[in-house]
This record gives sequence, structure tokens and C-alpha cells, in this order.
Amino acid sequence: MSDLLQCDDTKPLVVLFHGLSSSPLEFNFLSSQLISAGYRVSTPSIAGYSFGGNASSWKHWVNEAVSHVKALQETESQPISLGGISLGSTLALAVATELNDILGVIALSTTLKYNGWAVPWYRSLIPLGMALGLGDYFKHKEKDPFGIKNHQIRAYIKRVLSSQDTSAVGGLYMSLRHMYEGNKLCKYVIDNLSSVSSSILTIHAIDDEIANSYNAQLVADLSSATYLRQIYLGNSYHMITVDNERETVAAETISFLDLIYGKIKPTPDEEKVLAPELQRFLRNLNRIDDSI
Repeated sequence: MSDLLQCDDTKPLVVLFHGLSSSPLEFNFLSSQLISAGYRVSTPSIAGYSFGGNASSWKHWVNEAVSHVKALQETESQPISLGGISLGSTLALAVATELNDILGVIALSTTLKYNGWAVPWYRSLIPLGMALGLGDYFKHKEKDPFGIKNHQIRAYIKRVLSSQDTSAVGGLYMSLRHMYEGNKLCKYVIDNLSSVSSSILTIHAIDDEIANSYNAQLVADLSSATYLRQIYLGNSYHMITVDNERETVAAETISFLDLIYGKIKPTPDEEKVLAPELQRFLRNLNRIDDSI
């Protein structure tokens, strides 16, 4: 596991886990914004989870992530917060089930179930592929829309991946074994979310093509969060740290951290504030309920 961590432990520390078979490049913008706001950021890579090489087991991912955070806790004067995007959010929640004194969890595009509109049809055949010994040989290649709704950014990502294996939205491909172990991690977190009592922020795109907004609701329903704030975005796909609303993601993340670290005081109606896209989502949901 490698990581570059800023000095000055008087500033709160946030550990961010990137998505499966990807890299910390996913957090370039968010990390810069957090550092400017007075936070330190750790973005570890985990062998067998990050892009490059064969996949290791989901238990190895969790053990490595827990060890990394535990070692940091021993030197920190303030509680650590965790975060992640996609399966990195799921990994952050897994760490929070294992460790005490995690102040907050920033769950971005949380992936507990792969149920978005662009999920490959063959995901249900992953166990069969593993049984046939294809785990390290079959590779799912990333393609349009690359988790990006913005056409200009998407075109840029496509150009980058035509000449190199990693970009700000992930690696060029993902092995069947990565996907198989990722499914196991999702099941573990679903089964153990009730033990997560940290404050939680979920930010999820309504049009997420990999993991629909039901995933954010699962976090709300199954966790034991002491404080929960949920934000829904209406102009992004899965990679919300890179897409159209990356500034909103950064601002909401900083606001959440400022609140739980006591830099600002909550307003009386804070939990009643609904983002416009959440209002739209709830209106559509009510229409569906009324028609049944």
C-alpha cells in the first residue's frame, strides 16, 4: 500500500478510497479542495484492489485498508474520517464496521448493488465464469459513458485511455476476479452496515448508470449513523468527483466535515433541507406509488 500524506497533524485527516481497479486520480479535484479547506487527505492504493496486477480477495482489501487507517489513528490527535467513491465507498463503510472512533464516512456513488442502467448483462454470469477458470483471463473493458455525463470530459477520458491504462475515472479494464471479489465485499457490507454508527454523508447521482440511487437509500436504511445527510445530483453519472457537479460534491463534502469537526454549527432545519434533485426524485417516487 502506498500513499502520500501531508504533514501538520493539527488539521483533521480524511482517508479516501478510490474505486475498484482504479487509482487515486479519481480524487485529484476533491483532494485539492479538501486541502484548501484545511484538511489533510490520504488516498491509499491497495495491491490486488487498485489497478494493475491480479485481484486479491475482498478480505485482503479490507484488512489492508483497516491496517492503514489503524496505523494513522495511532498518530492522530483527532478522529479520522473516511470516504470513497463507487466500491471505494463500500470499502470505507467496511472499514467503519471494523474500527471504532471513525468520525464520519463520505459515501460517494456508493455501490452495494450493481443495478444501474449501463451494467453489463453478463454480471449475473460472474460465478459461472469463475467456475470455468476465467477469473484472471476475462477482462471487462471500460467504455462509454465512462461514468461521465459531460460530453467534453467524456471525450477527454476516451483520448486518455487510448494511450494509457488509467485515467481520472478508473482503469482501462477490470478482471472477472475483481468483479467477483467486489460482489463479496458488497454482501459483507450490506450484512454489517448496522454496526456503522459514524456520521454519514451520501452523495449520489439520480442517473447513476452503475449503481442507482437505491444504493444510497440502503445506506440510510441499514446503517446506525448518528447523523445522516443525503444529497442527490441531477446532472452527473457515476463518477461524481469528475463530472458536471464535482464542485457541488466538494462543497457538500467540506460542509459535512466542517459540521462534524465542529467548525460550523448546524442550523435548526439542516436535516430538512432537500436539494432540488432530491425533491424531483421524491416527486417521481410519489407518482409511481400513486399509480400502483
